[in-house]
Amino acid sequence: MATPATPAVASEPEVPAVVAVSAPVQAALRRKKLPVYVAATLAVLPFWAMLYAGSLTTPPVTITDPEVKAGQTLYNSQCAGCHGQEGTGGQGRKLSEGEVLLTFPVGQRDEMITWVKEGTEGVGIGNGFGDPARPGGQHIAGAFNGSNMPGFAETLTDEEILAIVRYEREILGGMTAEEVAADNAEGSATGSASDTTAP
Repeated sequence: MATPATPAVASEPEVPAVVAVSAPVQAALRRKKLPVYVAATLAVLPFWAMLYAGSLTTPPVTITDPEVKAGQTLYNSQCAGCHGQEGTGGQGRKLSEGEVLLTFPVGQRDEMITWVKEGTEGVGIGNGFGDPARPGGQHIAGAFNGSNMPGFAETLTDEEILAIVRYEREILGGMTAEEVAADNAEGSATGSASDTTAP
C-alpha cells in the first residue's frame, strides 16, 4: 500500500518593511477630507444665490400721485391693447425704456398730448411726428406695423388724456424727478398741468 503524500507547507508571506511616516503626513492622513467651513459654505450657497437673483429684479414702481395712478388705470383700458401692458410695444410703438421720451422729450409734453388727442388723423398718414432731432429721425404716422394711432379727443376728457400722458412719460418712460418737474413747469406755462387748477 502506498503511503499518502504529505502536503507541502506553504511558505509564510513576506511582510513588507514598516516605512516611517513623517508627522505632517500622519496629520494629513488623520484630517477630515472636507473642512467644516466648506460644508457650511456649500449649504448656504443656494440661499445666497436666490437672494442675489432676487436683487437683480427691479421692484415695482409705487405710484403715489393720484393723477398718474388714474393714468395707469386709463392706460390699461385704452392703450395697453396696442402698446403692451408694460409699454413694450406690439401693434403700437414701444413706450418703455425711454422710447416715449425720445419721441417727445422733456418739455414736449403738450406736443404728446396733442398727438394722443388727434392721433394719426391729426398729423396725416406719412407725416412725421415728435422730435425732429430724434435719433433715427421723426416717427412717421401710419408707418409702424401698418397701424394708425386713434385720436382720443372724442372719447376721453382733457384731464384723462393728461393722466395717461403723465403715466406713459413718468412711469413707462422712466422720468427722473427733475424731468417730471420740468414737464410740470412746461404744462403750467401752457395751462395743461393739473397742479395749476385751484382746489
